[in-house]
Amino acid sequence: MASSSSRRGKKAAQFVRNASPNGWISDDEERYKFGCYRKLFQVVPHKFLDLELFRREGFLFQESLTDGGLAKFVQMIGDCYPDLVEVFYHNLKVVNGVIWSRVKGVDIKNDDEIWLSFIGLKAKGFMSHEKTSELNQWTHKKNIYKEFLTYPKRLKVYKSYLLGGFKMEEKMCAFVLSWVILPGRGRCDCLTTEDLFLVHAIKTRIPINWVAVMSDHMIEIASRRGHNLPYGVFIISVLKHHQVDLTGEKKIGCTKSNEIGKATLNFNGLKKTEDGWVFKDVDETPHTEFERFVVDQFRRLSTRISKVKKCVIMIHKKLDEDNALRTPSASESNDEDDTTEDESMETSDSN
Repeated sequence: MASSSSRRGKKAAQFVRNASPNGWISDDEERYKFGCYRKLFQVVPHKFLDLELFRREGFLFQESLTDGGLAKFVQMIGDCYPDLVEVFYHNLKVVNGVIWSRVKGVDIKNDDEIWLSFIGLKAKGFMSHEKTSELNQWTHKKNIYKEFLTYPKRLKVYKSYLLGGFKMEEKMCAFVLSWVILPGRGRCDCLTTEDLFLVHAIKTRIPINWVAVMSDHMIEIASRRGHNLPYGVFIISVLKHHQVDLTGEKKIGCTKSNEIGKATLNFNGLKKTEDGWVFKDVDETPHTEFERFVVDQFRRLSTRISKVKKCVIMIHKKLDEDNALRTPSASESNDEDDTTEDESMETSDSN
């Protein structure tokens, strides 16, 4: 009896699955390389925006992002499985211009249809991030940088495109580019030449091939064995689409700390006043009657300009919608041609 009771008291041994990513790589040499590099890997913390929040706060940069087709991407939220993201980048290869990888025995294809389905980006537009692009051949990067600055005449050296002196809208565009669109590149307080061209294209609403831009970023990270791995949430969405088993894997969820919101505005040196957001180091206190009059006039003018900009944006969107509705499809035009031909034939027969 004692022995039987002791047997009942014992717990059944539980099988713990070996979740080490090393077990997902069959090649010995590649497994060794992955084990060495893995200590240096770090999946970039996911960041997302609430575009409606910035609209309510009176900003305009989010409209440029929306017009560029980035609204769905910058607002993406979801879970991240860092071990799977690490394996994805380690096995990343480019075949005929398409990103391929292999995770847990499943082949992963990240083609144009994936980009369109998951984040609404089409593989078309200009290669605005390349210096050799036709758009940038006649574009002077120093002039672009000066346009972004609040006080361009104070600038003496162009060694690095620091964000410190940027205007508010341009600074927010650059911030989103560095933290959300192209994250994991080290310094976020300055722009590269490619970044400068991209911010310029965003602000001027030049169509950008974001699929090519982000794909190049992923390929560069993988080829250089980069330590900071971007797009964790997007990659996991692609793995789910390819039915990769996520059971038992370490998961990191999105929280309020991942959102770029009002705290980020304060981080960028902004403060909210009764007239909207301004830089903290700007002294707007008028000291004389004339200064108060001038400040009041500029405030009214700024309010009018903001309203006009918003109206122009809404008009452009309305015109685009109307043009899309009015433009007949190829099949409709063919049907109309066939109908016209039939009517003409009937008329000729009656004659």
